[in-house]
Amino acid sequence: MKKLKSLMVSAIALVLMGAGSAGAEEVRYSLWAKEGEAQHTAALEFKKVLEAESGGKFTVTVYPGNQLGTPKEMLAQLALNTTQIEASGDPGLKEIENLALPFLMKDMANYLAVLDSDVGREWNARLIDQNRVRLIGILPRSPRQISANKTINSMADLKGLKVRVPARDYYVQSFIAFGAKPTPMAFKEVYTGLQTGIVDGQENPIETIWAMKFFEVQESIAMVDYIKKPAWVKISEAFWQGLSEEEQGWIVAAQRASESKVDELLAEQQEALVTKLQQAGIEITYPDREEFRTATQPVRDSLGKETWGEELYREIARIGQLDM
Repeated sequence: MKKLKSLMVSAIALVLMGAGSAGAEEVRYSLWAKEGEAQHTAALEFKKVLEAESGGKFTVTVYPGNQLGTPKEMLAQLALNTTQIEASGDPGLKEIENLALPFLMKDMANYLAVLDSDVGREWNARLIDQNRVRLIGILPRSPRQISANKTINSMADLKGLKVRVPARDYYVQSFIAFGAKPTPMAFKEVYTGLQTGIVDGQENPIETIWAMKFFEVQESIAMVDYIKKPAWVKISEAFWQGLSEEEQGWIVAAQRASESKVDELLAEQQEALVTKLQQAGIEITYPDREEFRTATQPVRDSLGKETWGEELYREIARIGQLDM
């Protein structure tokens, strides 16, 4: 009887193993955006298109809100192919990252023009070689604004203000140029930092200010558009190389559909969120952006030349300001 039971258990295990191997292959997609944000909706569009294009060969699981780890941790997971796709503000290569220098890029199309150029393809080759991840596109975000516990009608109102910024040189140097006191702080600590007065303000796109409820502990938002920065969508190179040409085409189609979905939603969502923020008691101001642009010219010049060399920096700046 014991032998019969053992044989039955083995048979069931074999059946289950066979069923698993015949099932859909899971694609894990991690992103910073929380549920309800346009970029999360776009990730769900990626899921829908890839699953449809592949006829069920792939199933996509979306993990919003950095559930799987920080951007740095996610780069490691992509390299190991434990996660297949990730969208965040960190592309994994400084030459790509610094396209987000203040007022350098006019819009998302300008980013894509640089990335589609010879130098953009060279950067992607280095990203693959150094980090074992491949950039496959972007997720547009709305421009970055400044919220504070006081009204900001001009750059002068930022003087001496402690503003939380990400720990990257162009954020820090921009707010020094604005006359503020930039204070790097982990993103998960920002709400508490604002609530307790450790910092007086912060900067982020409108959709993030809303999703993270920063408006609950701030009085105003200044619409300065000082950085227009996308999230970078990266794929595990090990996963990519394991795909057929047709399967890679499905991934590209899903990414393009995802980008289009964000474009469709973003402007409308920002307008709606501004209204909601005003209804929540937040004062929305529109300072003269030209003074912010002028103040950050030394930041662009210094970090641009340092990152790419003077000649390439001038070409990137030229492309960045084209009407596209």
